[in-house]
Amino acid sequence: MVGVLTSILTIPLYISLIGTDRYGALLVGFVLLGYFGHVDFGLGRAITHRLSSNKEESAVRAGIVWSALVGAAGIAVLGGVVVFIAARVFFGSFFEADEALRVEALAASWLFAMCVPIILFTGVSSGAVISLERFGTVSFATVVGNLLSQLLPLLVAALHLTDLSWLLGASVLGRLASLILIMTSMWRNFLLGQRLVASLQQLRSLFTYGSWIMVTAIVGPLMIMSDRLVIGAAVSAAAVVAYSVPFQIASRTAMLPGSVAQVLFPRLASQTPEQSLALGKVSVVVIGQLYAFMVVGLICLAGPLLQLWLGDDLDPRSVLIGQIIIIGFWTNALAYVPFTLIQASGNSRFTGIMHLAELPVYLAMLFGLGLTIGLAGIALAFTLRTTLDCVVLFVKAGFTDQATLGRLIGPACGIGVALLAAQWIDGWLSALTLATAVCIPLLVLCWIQVPEAAKRAVLARFGAAAA
Repeated sequence: MVGVLTSILTIPLYISLIGTDRYGALLVGFVLLGYFGHVDFGLGRAITHRLSSNKEESAVRAGIVWSALVGAAGIAVLGGVVVFIAARVFFGSFFEADEALRVEALAASWLFAMCVPIILFTGVSSGAVISLERFGTVSFATVVGNLLSQLLPLLVAALHLTDLSWLLGASVLGRLASLILIMTSMWRNFLLGQRLVASLQQLRSLFTYGSWIMVTAIVGPLMIMSDRLVIGAAVSAAAVVAYSVPFQIASRTAMLPGSVAQVLFPRLASQTPEQSLALGKVSVVVIGQLYAFMVVGLICLAGPLLQLWLGDDLDPRSVLIGQIIIIGFWTNALAYVPFTLIQASGNSRFTGIMHLAELPVYLAMLFGLGLTIGLAGIALAFTLRTTLDCVVLFVKAGFTDQATLGRLIGPACGIGVALLAAQWIDGWLSALTLATAVCIPLLVLCWIQVPEAAKRAVLARFGAAAA
């Protein structure tokens, strides 16, 4: 929620301070930083799995963490060089912008390389702390990092330092702050008072488990950011803004289901297969039903909210783009749970192969639908990909039973009705009426179908608040 509010407040300010074209170029930079911000080469998930499934003594656990840190340092050197070259090639040959912005982007290429070690060490540190189920610590560090990554560049822009190197450098500082916070917690819980002992055997064990996770860690974020890179390379920096503004808001809403998946992973890794499957089915129903309310609300209110937010700077295409994209994030949220269950069971090979096979198909959809329909086609390609992900993962994880799917039909129908009806309404009153008309039946259905354990938890929470 903090991330959503920050985006709502900062995007109009960015456009006002640096202009649409420069903000479009900055968004491409943010997309690349965000990509490298997700690529920890599988070490984070691997160390969480290793520490959660085995409760060794402190010295052994410290050795696992040290081994992961040493491995991260080695990868950072090679990865930094590769990232620097890739950034130079993209901004020098493919980025569609005026020459001044292109030169600035090329000069900022070294910042993307600097991001690699920060993210690798953040991934290892977060994975270790998550294994202790100290999710509050990780969430706090993540929120602080995300806030600073958005607010520091805005502060720099307000000081009239609008060169992309200054703006992107300020964003990297935000990520560094997150690393310091999470690494401090990791040090206190695992390394304080322990000898520096890195084991090649431990490192090999981490990479053996994490090798296919590494594929997912590289290919997954690549698919997430490729839509905006295609727009930046094939259309213009201004078109990136029209697409990225609704995408950025929609992506912030996915933090809730993403956090649930993060909490689930160490628990699924330590349970029996039967217990994990039962917990996974309950979790996917709760996520699907609760997240649907937010999705329906944003679909119905997309037009009025964006108009109020951006005023004359609003690109009319952004409304339909946002409505299509938010549906993709709903199906993606459903996919989080079976994806987490499959990886927690040790079968990371399946998810890695799935993403490798999916990448060329998705790129073909991006170009095909983008050329025929425009920006809305690129948004549709994103939603089709996440839906395909969801279907494949549901089948693989065993979530295709009638009870689980039946509880998700209602939210899916409500979202579909909202999307169709939203194309025929205009203004706040009709948008609010539509949102209410769809959400009330969904609320009743949710209360009827939600698992009893979840109902008791909600009632207990309200009872405690009333007392």
